[in-house]
Amino acid sequence: MEDEMKGYIKFFIVFFILWCAFLSTARPYWNKYWLELQLEAASVYGTKNSIEDTRNFLSDKMADEGFTFKGDDFLIEKDENNTVSIKITYADEISIFGLTLKELKFTAEKSSYEVKKYY
Repeated sequence: MEDEMKGYIKFFIVFFILWCAFLSTARPYWNKYWLELQLEAASVYGTKNSIEDTRNFLSDKMADEGFTFKGDDFLIEKDENNTVSIKITYADEISIFGLTLKELKFTAEKSSYEVKKYY
């Protein structure tokens, strides 16, 4: 009975460590996915607004979503056809229990163009 209980405890500990490792590995990629969704919303917003308004909108979105990026961290470009491109390069890390296993460099970029409807 005690051997069986020790087996369950070992299984639980190994499962817990593997689960934490999985979550720590997935977190930077999950954050990049959500960041790209915010960049897409900001680029669509930017097709109808100025670059400075877009930068402020993006700063507000980052604060709402819990990201530490500021508006000045983003490269925002807008051409004469109201095509907006937003880009950021940043570093993230895979860490487990406070120990950094790997540093990662990411670049997130989204572009949108103005859609004009004619009726």
